Amino acid sequence: MSEASSARSFLRRKGLALLSAAVLFALTYWVVFNFRSGSSDYLEHLVWATLMTGQDMVAAFRTGQERLWHICVQLVLMLGVDNIWSAAALVTAAANAAAYLLVFLCWDKALPKSTPRWLLAALMLAVFLAGSLTLPGHSFYADRDTVNTWHNPTNIMVRPFAAAVFYMTVRIYGRRRDRRALSPDPAGAGSGGFAFSGGFWHQFREPVFTRSELILYPLCLFLGVYAKPSFLQFFAPAIFLFLLADVFRTRGMLLPFCVKLALAFLPAVVVLSLQYYRFFGARIGLAAASTAVTAAAGEEAARSGLVAYFIAPSFSGVGDFLAQLAKSLIRVLYPCAFPLFVLFAAPPRLRSASARLGFLCMAAGRLEQMCLHETGSRASHGNLAWGYYLSIWLLWTVAMGKFVQLLRDKSRAGALVRWGGGALLAWHLVCGVCYLVRILQTAQFYF
Repeated sequence: MSEASSARSFLRRKGLALLSAAVLFALTYWVVFNFRSGSSDYLEHLVWATLMTGQDMVAAFRTGQERLWHICVQLVLMLGVDNIWSAAALVTAAANAAAYLLVFLCWDKALPKSTPRWLLAALMLAVFLAGSLTLPGHSFYADRDTVNTWHNPTNIMVRPFAAAVFYMTVRIYGRRRDRRALSPDPAGAGSGGFAFSGGFWHQFREPVFTRSELILYPLCLFLGVYAKPSFLQFFAPAIFLFLLADVFRTRGMLLPFCVKLALAFLPAVVVLSLQYYRFFGARIGLAAASTAVTAAAGEEAARSGLVAYFIAPSFSGVGDFLAQLAKSLIRVLYPCAFPLFVLFAAPPRLRSASARLGFLCMAAGRLEQMCLHETGSRASHGNLAWGYYLSIWLLWTVAMGKFVQLLRDKSRAGALVRWGGGALLAWHLVCGVCYLVRILQTAQFYF
């Protein structure tokens, strides 16, 4: 094949994806730069970025501070960009475009060659524009969880690392299934116990990572925590439960694989522990009474408290509890109606590891949002909701890949997903575009 024909083939398969990434880059840049005259999280983060020195950058990694976005902004300023808002917009737009390209390339490899790549590129762009389902008279953001949080730079910064880790995990897990490593060892299967003989020990000699993954997997986890700890907060428990089920199902045969995979998490877990200690220290409560921070505890305690409770610190009775629980569950439908519909309506043959892991990530993120709360002056900041927003976005990327795959499916389930999923996607997309337009009109994110 000549170079000209190779270039044409590349543009035919990935040209629209590159164009979509450029459009997303320009749109994100516009939104971020627009926030300079309004309300967002950028101003506070820009103050930190502006004040950083070379020593501060090194210290941030040593002390576990989530300063990756701030370091990147400072490096862009050092390269000659003289406007701090331009530097912030460039870094944030590059992170969003990189996340889009990563997700597109992952599904480009996973989907059959007959699937039109222009369709995949266009629909995957919709993931980055979709919003929470909204009716006239209701808020676009307040009391609604959302797929895309345009006003927070660190939540956008962590996206490419989250996508890389999520889809590398799916690929690594898929290789184990291809090698039939998940089938129980005959020696242990008949005994009714765990298969700690024969093939079990052989699993410790089996490679888990390729050479590139051996570096990229722990590195993306490590940098993801420095970008924002919210990803690891929900992904670690999600992957633990995901693999634990297979450990029991295979009577222990998957345990060596899990141990090797867990070792890649250790550096990131250490950094996450440093971050929690730095922000909260010993001021972590497990009872509803801990939500009240006394004046004697001091201003620092009021700023840095953390409490765990389910839904609300108190309720009047069982009926009140059930009402709050139902409200919390219904709230999931606002940002997740499309992905939940697509993944539940998909035929069993298309329910994959990525869908199961995506569900667990979303559930872990939602439970974190419901059960963990900051106290004192930070009680209204909503910092422990960022993991849920990110898990919603990951679930959307999985569902969109399945949706593209089912668009040509001739079965009844395929038709159901096409029409029902298409209607929900259109509603999500209209709401997301309206939210984006309102941001551009008002430079405010909370309405």
